Amino acid sequence: AAQARIRGESRGRREPWPWAIAGCLLAMAVVLAGFLWTAVSHPDPLLVDDTYAAGHRYNEELRAENRAAALGWHLDLRTVPTTLGARVAMRLLDADGRALAADRASLRRERPAQGGLDETVALSSDGAGFAADVPLPRPGRWWLEARIEHEGAAVLRRIAIEMPR
Repeated sequence: AAQARIRGESRGRREPWPWAIAGCLLAMAVVLAGFLWTAVSHPDPLLVDDTYAAGHRYNEELRAENRAAALGWHLDLRTVPTTLGARVAMRLLDADGRALAADRASLRRERPAQGGLDETVALSSDGAGFAADVPLPRPGRWWLEARIEHEGAAVLRRIAIEMPR
């Protein structure tokens, strides 16, 4: 009779700790599934195929930027909001503020909060500089990276612009 009573008491009483451990493991599995979904749906664009070549290009860019800085050159970059984005005008100026004729120019639009929207924008010659209409398809913050090269020197400038909602 004493054994039956002991068995009956142990059946009626439930321990909460196995359920607590199972709940924690389940919550962790849900969080990990969320991390996995985020990683798969937002690939990292920072990977390069040839790191040696990328490092060499980076060193060349630094040399060109250092040469431009030593010459006192700077990039005059102006933006004017439009209904679909921004009108960008840029020109290379020497140390005295005179415009220089650039050999090459590029403008890149980047969306830091979302991948797949970064692109290089086509520039047109605009007198002493270059201009482009930059479409900004989504509201929020965008980065513009402008680069002008002249006689082996390069000037790079990044600005943030905001597309209103």
